[in-house]
Amino acid sequence: MHTNGQWEWTLAPGISPSPRYQHAAVFVGARLHVTGGVLRGGRAIEGEGAIAVLDTAAGVWLDRNGIVTSRTLKSSNEHDASSDLLRRCRHAAASVGSQIYIYGGLRGDILLDDFLIAENAPFQSETDRVPSTDKKSIDMLTEASAAEAEAVSAVWRAAKEASHASSEDSLSDGIGSESPLSETSPMADDLDDGGSMEPDVKLHSRAVVVAKEAVGDLGCLVRQLSLDQFENESRRMHPANNDQSYSSKKALNRQRSPQGLHKKVISLLLRPRNWNAPADRTFFLDSYEVGELCYAAEQIFMQEPTVLQLKAPVKVFGDLHGQFGDLMRLFDEYGYPSTAGDITYIDYLFLGDYVDRGQHSLETITLLLALKIEYPEHVHLIRGNHEAADINALFGFRLECIERMGESDGIWAWTRFNQLFNYLPLAAMIEKKIICMHGGIGRSINSVEQIEKIERPITMDVGSIVLMDLLWSDPTENDSVEGLRPNARGPGLVTFGPDRVAEFCKRNKLQLIIRAHECVMDGFERFAHGQLITLFSATNYCGMRPLTHFITYAT
Repeated sequence: MHTNGQWEWTLAPGISPSPRYQHAAVFVGARLHVTGGVLRGGRAIEGEGAIAVLDTAAGVWLDRNGIVTSRTLKSSNEHDASSDLLRRCRHAAASVGSQIYIYGGLRGDILLDDFLIAENAPFQSETDRVPSTDKKSIDMLTEASAAEAEAVSAVWRAAKEASHASSEDSLSDGIGSESPLSETSPMADDLDDGGSMEPDVKLHSRAVVVAKEAVGDLGCLVRQLSLDQFENESRRMHPANNDQSYSSKKALNRQRSPQGLHKKVISLLLRPRNWNAPADRTFFLDSYEVGELCYAAEQIFMQEPTVLQLKAPVKVFGDLHGQFGDLMRLFDEYGYPSTAGDITYIDYLFLGDYVDRGQHSLETITLLLALKIEYPEHVHLIRGNHEAADINALFGFRLECIERMGESDGIWAWTRFNQLFNYLPLAAMIEKKIICMHGGIGRSINSVEQIEKIERPITMDVGSIVLMDLLWSDPTENDSVEGLRPNARGPGLVTFGPDRVAEFCKRNKLQLIIRAHECVMDGFERFAHGQLITLFSATNYCGMRPLTHFITYAT
């Protein structure tokens, strides 16, 4: 609802099982249960279509067989008496707690006086259904973008209202105009007068690009663009024994750090050459262990600044989006964090979007948290736009938690992960010369200090325009498009031109901006005459098939 009291209506996500009217609808928690009704012509809806559920948190319609993918009603060889009971219209429905009560109605010309009670039970899709991995169509990316635009519109409205009284509001009106930088700002005195900066930090002379898995065992092929000293990293970094077995789960005490838990996660998941996805999709941690892992990592994030200050060399990773296999391939080719490898002299920086879209968000985020606990000074995580409950409730992470951990434990774990996400740092500086962030500088970010002043924990709905720009903005289409433009991702978002990048780097005495957030087909894309680089480390993303997934080195 808008502040003026008017409601804004929008279509629900997903595909409803059947059109209908004269039905009843009632909420239980986040689920809208639709029962009965008739089709055009007055014919009552029969069979499994008589009941449908919209899970508003997961953004999907469900029927008895799982997620609804079309309006062709699914048939079953087994007769279900409850379907006959729900063949009615003009009935009354109400919910109390987890139970739904239905009374009366019409079935044909028969006036009903029965009273039904139903329990809100888990659907098949939440217990044993394996999501489809068929993502061949490029249309999926378009649909995903449209859904994301709808989600971010709601987030944007909340953020804009939260910052309405702030002086930053004046910066939000400059779409299509010149960059909102003031030459009279305090930072202006610090600008170089046309002098060139001495390049203290540089990207390594060769980009690291790992080809996506194509046919058979060809997924480990490497396209060398010019980088010499990293070919043998993986040989040096594989420990002598990577197959240690662990005993069964031990009770952990919240008053102490879970000393064995993060090591258990690393032992089970950090297997670049021989990790296999669990056949039954069951996740190996329970909700209590997830809570302990999040608690230990959260204590570390709470002590870190909003903008990390890192020393080179650093390996930088783009979006992973739950594609754990891609992370393992990168680790296999170019080494992974271990004391037997390069962790003592190379830091690891991940630019956000660890969850959603892919099939293994749980493995991805739990391994990264475990590595953070093991190497708190050398493994660094910053926040992406999908590390927010409003977004990852709609794009797969919440549903994965429920499917793989059960409804009660899954929702609890999903909530706990999102509490932790609110503490993640928002950017990183490498040698004070390179700034790394998830999205971009948008319309409002003119100095690094603006980011440093953001207090954590913070959620998107109470964040400022600075936070929205930092996590959601993108560069313009190419170097010829300058200034600020509307962003196709959704209302309130902008793209920024190469002039904004050049001015920001000059004002803050930076050489380079490294960001993620966009699916670029080569996994790596330069902008603003090389002053901004976009990385993307996931392959086969939403039907798109980037040729590579990418990391880079700052040395």
